[in-house]
Amino acid sequence: MAILIVSIGMLAMAGLLGNATRFGKTAEFRAIATLLASDMADRMRANFGAPAGAVYAKVTPSILAKGIPAAADCVNPDVCTQTEMAAQDVAAWEAALFKALPSGTGYISANTDYNLFDVWVIWRETDADSAAAAGVGKDGCPPHFSVEGAPRCMHFRVGL
Repeated sequence: MAILIVSIGMLAMAGLLGNATRFGKTAEFRAIATLLASDMADRMRANFGAPAGAVYAKVTPSILAKGIPAAADCVNPDVCTQTEMAAQDVAAWEAALFKALPSGTGYISANTDYNLFDVWVIWRETDADSAAAAGVGKDGCPPHFSVEGAPRCMHFRVGL
């Protein structure tokens, strides 16, 4: 009887260890998403204006990223126009999202004055297609965003 009770306790501890590992990875992805959204907010604040705002607001999610996005053409930041710098910021941000998060991508929308932006960071949970991903869904994803499976979306509002 004692062996039965101890073995049930050991199985419960193994289950807890598995959940702790999975939730630890989710917390890591959330921290990375927050840092990358903050990075984009800083880039937008440094390059403030309607021409750049129009470029930032055109960032749309590719269903979920399948490869590193192409880099922008402007290689010398000292002579870039505001829109070229914004395109370079977007390309660097999308590449960072793809490299740091599983199938990571982003979406940005803005109001008509380009002084208030909504930034979404989107990625696929590593176990999103398994039963262990309960509670992961499209809540918090951008409007009209559709993808099969269970993406994780984090929304940030950025005022310039």
